[in-house]
Amino acid sequence: GACLGIGLAGMATGNEELLEDLKSVLFSDSAVAGEAAGLAMGLVMLGTANGRACEEMLSYAQDTQHEKIIRGLSIGMALIMYGREEGADTLIEQLTRHKDPIL
Repeated sequence: GACLGIGLAGMATGNEELLEDLKSVLFSDSAVAGEAAGLAMGLVMLGTANGRACEEMLSYAQDTQHEKIIRGLSIGMALIMYGREEGADTLIEQLTRHKDPIL
């Protein structure tokens, strides 16, 4: 719940400090907290098309075995690319070729 609150409070700010705090929760590898952290990361970076954040999120989604975390990170990456239309094409292409159907 705290991660989602942080995500809503920092929505669309692009605040790197909040992103780092949320990543520390994500990397704890707790399924429920990780899912919320992934969503919150997307909310904080909403519409910024931050490539570094998307790369880190995709990398962690490929490493974890928790479907909840993968789902949260997928939605988070979609939120980061919100409103970017053609700017999101590279990420979309990469995700459609991925072996994991959740991504």
